[in-house]
Amino acid sequence: MTVAPAHFVKKRQARSYGMEVIRAFRNLDRHGQQRAPEVIEEEVRQLEPHLVRFREDLVRLEVVASQTSGKTRIQVSLRLQLPSGVIAAQEEGFVIEPVLRKAFADLRQRVDRHVARLKHESEYKRPARRRRIGAPLPSARDAAEADRRQLFFDLIEDHLDTVYDTVRRELTYLECSGSVPAGYLSVGDIVDATILNGLNRFERRPTEFSVRDWLTQLAFETVEAEAQAARRAVPEDAASIYEAPEAPGGEPTEADEEMFEFYQPDDVLLLEELVADEGGDDPEAAVAKRQEALAFHRAIAGLPALWRRVLFLVDLNETPLETASSVLGIPEDDVTRIVQSARDYLRDKLRDSGQSSDTAHALFESAHQRRLRIPQPLRDRARLERAFLGGSQGEAP
Repeated sequence: MTVAPAHFVKKRQARSYGMEVIRAFRNLDRHGQQRAPEVIEEEVRQLEPHLVRFREDLVRLEVVASQTSGKTRIQVSLRLQLPSGVIAAQEEGFVIEPVLRKAFADLRQRVDRHVARLKHESEYKRPARRRRIGAPLPSARDAAEADRRQLFFDLIEDHLDTVYDTVRRELTYLECSGSVPAGYLSVGDIVDATILNGLNRFERRPTEFSVRDWLTQLAFETVEAEAQAARRAVPEDAASIYEAPEAPGGEPTEADEEMFEFYQPDDVLLLEELVADEGGDDPEAAVAKRQEALAFHRAIAGLPALWRRVLFLVDLNETPLETASSVLGIPEDDVTRIVQSARDYLRDKLRDSGQSSDTAHALFESAHQRRLRIPQPLRDRARLERAFLGGSQGEAP
């Protein structure tokens, strides 16, 4: 069993169900470090019965508990990787045990709703072949370059989840709208490309806005460049007109299935993952709200890319207009105009789908207040840390 950097992640196998569980504790006090593993083990046992539908070797749970140095507030992030998608839950508070238990309770509810939606539906889609754009970072040529990479990674480490969430969200919208073929681009590869772009432009980074906003800018630029390349490219599996057609495919072999199962979890992008569960005890009301939220996100996917990114920054991230102008490289007046045009477009689309003006307003408010952020997989973070800080940092799982 390979293990990620010792100071960052501890991994163990849950005993009865057998899914992979990875824990990461950042800056927790002594009580938190002692109590958190016990609570996680108890909560994992409670989660296992909710996952019996899925093969245990295709399920992966990542638990991150962090505390900003010198602060008392604790943040817990759960990321459950299933063959049919990713489910995330977050919670904050000041005592580790209740924060963990609330996060796991939320996760169990999300899993139950996810499983209910999967019934009578196909659980798997055969993934399209995709082009890999990620490339390993070559070794630092000297001590100065190693120090530069250390400084860069220290600067971006707290914002890696933001980069991952931004890329995954934008790619989900692009696939939903048909702007890029499903499965053609990889979230992980685009995140890698974004980080490498940042390293190459490290000394030229803008000073008028934060590191987080700069990385968001790079994420948008990288996604746009790769999406344009994908639209221009000839599909990798396109057949030459001069070649005889292949024989019809037969039943998948065992090797086919193993390869499919290995790649599938990381490549499924579902619009449903962008919808935060509203909770509540009325199943019919919950289903209705979810359908309304899906209609809202489908309408967002239909926006021009620039409009969608302006809306994302201003309405969902509360980015000041001046900062959004700098991030997107357009005049502030254009930001103001686009925000209003995007809002009007979404209201019109929602009305066309039968939603009232009050419902449209409520969806805007819900998307702002309950925006669900999906964290970066721990193995990806560990791999980046190893690439930037050197092989002594450990191996990714």
